[in-house]
Amino acid sequence: MKRILLIIIAAVVALSAAEAKPLKAWKEGTLDIHHISTGRGPAIFFILPDGTRMLVDAGDLGDPSRWTHKEIMPAVPNDSKRPAEWIARYIEHFSKPLNRDLYIDYAVISHFDSDHIGYCDHTAITVEGKPYKYTGITHLGNLIPIHTLIDRGYPNYDYPSKATMAKRNKLSFPNYRLWVEERDRLGHKNEQFKVGSKEQLVLKSKASHYPTFSIQNVAGNGLIWTGEGSATRAIADQYPNGRLHENSSSCVFRLEYGNFAYYMGGDISGGYSKKGLKKAPWNDMQTAVSKVIGTVDVALADHHGYADSMNENLLKALNTNVIGLPIWDLYHPHPKAMTRIVSQGVTEIFPAGITEYRRNEMKEKGLADGLRPDGHVVVRVTKEGKKYQIFVLNDRSLDYEIIYKSKVFTSRGNK
Repeated sequence: MKRILLIIIAAVVALSAAEAKPLKAWKEGTLDIHHISTGRGPAIFFILPDGTRMLVDAGDLGDPSRWTHKEIMPAVPNDSKRPAEWIARYIEHFSKPLNRDLYIDYAVISHFDSDHIGYCDHTAITVEGKPYKYTGITHLGNLIPIHTLIDRGYPNYDYPSKATMAKRNKLSFPNYRLWVEERDRLGHKNEQFKVGSKEQLVLKSKASHYPTFSIQNVAGNGLIWTGEGSATRAIADQYPNGRLHENSSSCVFRLEYGNFAYYMGGDISGGYSKKGLKKAPWNDMQTAVSKVIGTVDVALADHHGYADSMNENLLKALNTNVIGLPIWDLYHPHPKAMTRIVSQGVTEIFPAGITEYRRNEMKEKGLADGLRPDGHVVVRVTKEGKKYQIFVLNDRSLDYEIIYKSKVFTSRGNK
């Protein structure tokens, strides 16, 4: 009987494997947005309509045992490699249809927290002759060439002040700076994120073929776009001591392709306390962004869907039905943020990883109806941005097979 049961189980597994299908290869004219799941921090990989490749962030939390106050996700697909190695493998895999050398045209660093750039602890890799260690983006940049690195503070890194920056992320940020300085010495291109610009993140090879594609830089480093031309204004004067904390200094942008629009806001805050229980107006960057961002089809939840994120003003302005969640710990997403998200009519929520504890808590609180399976989340937008579909890929497998796909949506975010 036991032998028969094992045969049945093996047959079911074999049938499931046979039915599992890979994502169809990217084709020119298509826009792909990959929310990569590593369990160790966000990484968002874009293949733009002409094949231009862009990455936003590449985090590495370092030794998970240091996070004694919270449960974090297991490393996926496993911990045999560092997060940057898994990200590099993923990018290489999905870059094959481009039929060109492996490189990243733009790497945008939203801000300087370790889950976005890499923590420099004993798990970081020491390399002879290198003044910095390999972790997160500094590791990835040595695995895949990055043609242009863009962050909020280059070259002076003096917002809100040099003294403040010297105190922030004492291990992570100095290590990152040493890598940037090496890039300078080698003649690689490094730039500051130009708030208000629509000309910094552009298609590199066939821009004239896709005139409806653009990326509008909305906020970062204490500045925000006014909504007119490329004009900006300082936003920090409403905050204590006239300066933003690191999260709300994040780079924010809006991507458009035909009628399709996508929002990325890093870790900006929505003006709630850390527990999400009371208002903290001095900590509200999202309301300022809401006034200029416009409607989108897909939004990446700010600050991993934590308690202080996704306030009502931003959700109303975005008016989206689809939200992606970049997740690495037990508190992502937080019930307070999820309550706001669900109450604004969001019906499709795609976590790039989630702990079972959190998923079960969402079910208990009646907040899980729109919560889809977790894994690598891919937004695929058709030529001219008319329609889009979302696929969830197996983040425990190196075959990246599809485990869920949404219906086909009609784009309307840029109307």
